[in-house]
Amino acid sequence: MANPSDPLIAKLIQRMRDADPVVRLNAVGALRLHGHRALPARAELVRLTTDQDPRVRREAIRALEHLRRQSAA
Repeated sequence: MANPSDPLIAKLIQRMRDADPVVRLNAVGALRLHGHRALPARAELVRLTTDQDPRVRREAIRALEHLRRQSAA
C-alpha cells in the first residue's frame, strides 16, 4: 500500500493495525469521518472486514460504504 501524504490518515492506518480491538475500532471510526481523505486507507479497511472482533468488522464495512458514497458524489 502506498503511504498517504496526509500524516493524520497515515497515523490512523497505523492504529488500524494495533493489537487492541478498541484502538482499531476507534481508528476506523475516525477514518470514516474524514471522507475522501481516507481513500489511502481503503485496503486496510477491506482487510479489517475479516477482523476477529465483530465491532471492528462492522465499523470497517460502515467506513467502506461511506467511502463508496463519497466517491459517487
